[in-house]
Amino acid sequence: MSENQEVEINQGFDSAAPISSQPQEERVAEAIPPTVYKNIQIVDESIDSQSYFLGEVPQVNLVDPCAFLPLNSDRLVGSIDMTDKLLFEVGLFIEEEVASIQKQQKRITFWEDRIEKNKVVIKKHEQAIKQNNTDALYDKKNRDYWHSRAEDVEIDYSHAEVSSRMQDWAWLIKKYGLKNADGTEISSTNICVEELCNGEAKNLAAEYRAAGDKYENARKAKEVENSRLVRENAKLLNTNDVLQSYISSTYTNEIEPLQDGILLLKELGGKLKVFKEDEKATFGQMRNWAEPFLNDFIKANARVPQAIVTQFRKLTSIPLPPEYC
Repeated sequence: MSENQEVEINQGFDSAAPISSQPQEERVAEAIPPTVYKNIQIVDESIDSQSYFLGEVPQVNLVDPCAFLPLNSDRLVGSIDMTDKLLFEVGLFIEEEVASIQKQQKRITFWEDRIEKNKVVIKKHEQAIKQNNTDALYDKKNRDYWHSRAEDVEIDYSHAEVSSRMQDWAWLIKKYGLKNADGTEISSTNICVEELCNGEAKNLAAEYRAAGDKYENARKAKEVENSRLVRENAKLLNTNDVLQSYISSTYTNEIEPLQDGILLLKELGGKLKVFKEDEKATFGQMRNWAEPFLNDFIKANARVPQAIVTQFRKLTSIPLPPEYC
């Protein structure tokens, strides 16, 4: 107020004059120049005339104007037991988070079942590979046996051919049971004994070699089968590794943060039960506990979902940014 205005007010008011029966507001209006009184009225309209307890201010000055929060002095347990209402809401939020965990757990169970099925198939393939290796070893031995017999027939024939003696032809004929086309035994005295023994020795060696080739083909088939099983096992193992990474990621990024959120809500529920026992407990006391506790909890559990933190702040009447109100 300027000095001129103060002079005008002093000139219009006589302290020695008798007190008028007019209302005080009318007397003030008459004593103050119109322009000054109008300015005072404007200021009065902008001031909240309500009185507040120490440490409290109007809500419009305490939080975002879109939010409504009770005063610090408001009782938690009054005509309406707010602790029961808050505990009920905490229980609902916990149920929602548990349902979210169960949903994630179903995915994990599906992946774990598939991993176990893959392990069964892998084990079956490994047993088949092991058996194939054992069988292939015998196939190899049988192959070598029959091929070596074919070589023995050819070597024995070459020895008899080189000596060209009746005794050697008789030995060859008796050793391998060489026969004529009609099934009779070849005679060592036959002038065509060499030709007859040559044909029969070649036929017998070819038969032995064919038997060996059969075992060789069986061995190769088992090797091809083993390669296929090893390739399938590699795919199944890679699939299991991917599924295991899904499981680990789901636990780390989905379930564990939700578990932290449930823990936060349970801590709130426990504190609300304590406040319920105290009839004088106020929202201010709850805020004084909740904000430092939330601060420390987030530092220790940084993965707790923002949605749960927001719900915690709403339940404990901690001011929120406009977008969360």
